Amino acid sequence: MIVAPFSVGALWASGHLTNTDGLVKTLGPLAQNQKLQELVSGQVAQSISGQLRIEERLDAVAGSGWLSRLIPAEELASKANETIENAALRVVQSENFATNWQSALRASHQRTDQIFTGQSSASLDQAGNLTFELDAVFAGISKTLTGLGIPDLPVSGHFDWQLKLIQNDALPMVKQAYLVVGNIGPWAIYLNAALLVAGILLAPRYLSKSLLWLAVVTALGFIAIKTVIPDFIQERLLANMDRELARAIFDQITGGLATSFIITAVAAGILGMASVPLLRTRMRELTNH
Repeated sequence: MIVAPFSVGALWASGHLTNTDGLVKTLGPLAQNQKLQELVSGQVAQSISGQLRIEERLDAVAGSGWLSRLIPAEELASKANETIENAALRVVQSENFATNWQSALRASHQRTDQIFTGQSSASLDQAGNLTFELDAVFAGISKTLTGLGIPDLPVSGHFDWQLKLIQNDALPMVKQAYLVVGNIGPWAIYLNAALLVAGILLAPRYLSKSLLWLAVVTALGFIAIKTVIPDFIQERLLANMDRELARAIFDQITGGLATSFIITAVAAGILGMASVPLLRTRMRELTNH
């Protein structure tokens, strides 16, 4: 009974974390999370601003002479950054972002799976990266900024932006857990059930205790998911993110698992309590005979 939470967790993880469709379905709703949208829009804006080198272009035109007094470089730079930020925010708040988010999740999981299982020669630090293709956004921002008077901006260009979900120093641990779940996850729950059935058949008088222990252990697993584990995950895996966003990601990932634990605990508890009088009656009948 002690390994029941691990068996349930392994089965759940094999369907929601190591399976591409399961992961996309699990994390897809995060596209509507405001904290995630703020993170993505802020980092995209910084990346585009850095690639366009707005301030360098303005300094190259105005220099330090009399022309710099005629061209309001600081005002233009501020206006340009505001334009970039607004454009990035519109991207993450648009209806297309949910589709782009799911596409990025799917491509990232497939690439990560190949890296973890040795099917790709890419380095481990490439795992867990979400890549967004923002060519159209980049071109639109360049056109708008050109209209503001900023010279020599590229009319078009290939622009990818990456979001790292898992910090690099946690990837070896994540890889090992991923491979373990992939190998035993689908079978762990059946092995645990077989052990439970064998125990009941060999010692039926312990049926009630077994079910009640199952209820207790899975209930403790639920409590751990809601209290202790989130802090561990945030510190070891998602430390590169805002704490509130890291918690939102964790809750989104483990919501189904927590529900499985609490349903198992309630069902086992009810069956365990209900079986007590039945077993007592059965034991008395056997004793009388």
